[in-house]
Amino acid sequence: MKLNMEITNIKSIKNLSISLPVDKGLYAITGQNGSGKSTVITCASSAYFDMRMNEYFGKTPDDASITFELDGFRKEWKKVGGRWVKSFKGKFQLAGFYEGSIIFGNRFRNTKYDLLMKLDKIDDSKLQPASDFIRINLGKILHNNENFYEKILKLNSHDAGNLVNFYGDIFYYQKNDKRVSQFHMSTGENLLVSILNSIDRRNTERKEKIVPCLLLLDEIELALHPSSLKRLLNFLTDIAIRYNYAVYFSTHAIELISSICPSNIFFLERHADESIEIINPCYPAYATRILYDHEGYDYIIMVEDDLAKQIVWKLLKDNSLLNNKLVHVLPCGGYTNTIDLANEVISSNLTGKLSKISIVLDRDVKEEAEDYLRRNCINNNIPINFLPIESLEKYLKNSLVDNVDQKFFRTLNDLVFHQKSISKLVEEYKNKYEIEKDRNGKKFYDIIDEELRNRNISSKTKE
Repeated sequence: MKLNMEITNIKSIKNLSISLPVDKGLYAITGQNGSGKSTVITCASSAYFDMRMNEYFGKTPDDASITFELDGFRKEWKKVGGRWVKSFKGKFQLAGFYEGSIIFGNRFRNTKYDLLMKLDKIDDSKLQPASDFIRINLGKILHNNENFYEKILKLNSHDAGNLVNFYGDIFYYQKNDKRVSQFHMSTGENLLVSILNSIDRRNTERKEKIVPCLLLLDEIELALHPSSLKRLLNFLTDIAIRYNYAVYFSTHAIELISSICPSNIFFLERHADESIEIINPCYPAYATRILYDHEGYDYIIMVEDDLAKQIVWKLLKDNSLLNNKLVHVLPCGGYTNTIDLANEVISSNLTGKLSKISIVLDRDVKEEAEDYLRRNCINNNIPINFLPIESLEKYLKNSLVDNVDQKFFRTLNDLVFHQKSISKLVEEYKNKYEIEKDRNGKKFYDIIDEELRNRNISSKTKE
């Protein structure tokens, strides 16, 4: 199921249509600075969050709007007579949580100086223990120690009475005899305690786990150390599976993007005319635009996808081409992405002068690739080679469906497809599609890829 969203004249976005899956898992909205990724995340939150639109989006034209469609139902925010008006068509069911960027969200909602002074002096009798869910996971994520925080206490607006006036919950941690309020915590602690509190509430509410739920997190890497970020990813992966959450990050952090599969990465490419192209699936190398962890390689071979990577590795091993050299094979996604990224690597000298760059593409795009080089005046002397098969998708369809290679079929079935056999996948494929029309094999490839992702198996397993 997908949440279809259309944005018109919001901040830097003139018009953008995007379909966001609401199935459980981790997703990334990424792009270079100013591409609109934070705006997309904020707009998406208005699908379930009745925000103060002028506060979050600032001054907008009179024809600004955000339209959502989900499971046949519709919700719309639209400027009418200078005011934002909400309308529904059908029963629009969606839950969620939004943690905004530096200014918006829960991090600094109550940060008034006089309020902070009062909260520091609040009597202990007004505080109550926060849930162990918050205490344990705050310690695990930030310090890799679930008992790092002895006590996490909270004050809610109801218990505060007339002493202080604030919205929501305020947290404190106590260590030895020292009590620290949320607004004197580190930025990472402040951020994470708010996120854990919101998730804890939603976990309690989600008994049936049927209604889709989006957790939208904008630029959380600004507050967390890379090691904490990795532990947060592990935590959110587990929570998403257990409670059926779709967790979206607005980010350009390598630690986040490299942990998310390409089909769940949405890259916003802003062009010179201010139009925005959505690239999905998108490989981490293309999304980050840098070759992370690649220093010291003698050869970098850039390919389209993980299947191509496995074939190239096999060819290198079978022909003893890995001796006395360091080689890295890098999936980039699509032949145009691969060519563009290679060109950027060379022109910006991202890998230094010692690494030699080459490209290997599917054979069936040979003419298109050569035409793309001519049209875009790309002449950087990077060697472009082509795989010995027409395309990986066509190869799989031909070898497993059209003209079955029994040895290949049995090897793949025995090594990878234990829970659902290739025979079952082929049967599903034939029932779902007219196989004669699937000449390029992409529909069959989608069936295989979906089965692997459902079992949380990396596409790197597909050999």
